[in-house]
Amino acid sequence: MKRRFSRFLILLLALYGMCWAGTLTSWAYSFETDEAEIFMSQDVSELLPQLGKAENYYEAQSVKHQGEEKVFTYKGFELSTYPSGGNDYVKSIWFLDEETVTKEGLHIGSTIEEMKAGYGEDYTEEKGSYIYTSEDSVLTFYTKKDRISGIEYKAVEE
Repeated sequence: MKRRFSRFLILLLALYGMCWAGTLTSWAYSFETDEAEIFMSQDVSELLPQLGKAENYYEAQSVKHQGEEKVFTYKGFELSTYPSGGNDYVKSIWFLDEETVTKEGLHIGSTIEEMKAGYGEDYTEEKGSYIYTSEDSVLTFYTKKDRISGIEYKAVEE
């Protein structure tokens, strides 16, 4: 009886963990600053005023879209946009320093084990990059010597 209960408890904990990880991946691909929560493919018309004046800004002709892609540099991260239908949308967020963190507390310098503890095992690994994919966004952890060397949130563009 004890053995059966132990197996049941292990199964229950495993199922709970899988459910929690599934729930995590559904909301994990947004980035929070003190000013705003940023979602991939979000219209930036209301977001940019919340973020305030960028430290740096440049634009270039989009290869994929008609119009200009824009890049805004803020303290700790870079926000890129893409044009569509007369508006601009969040294309990606790139971390610039170790002080910038994900909701789960990961930053440049975190270990791969910390990444797995925060985001689970549902990733694709490609040449030292760990890629977590949701319906509309991708979160990539670039690694070097078992440490995170870069973090990028990216929109899945149509």
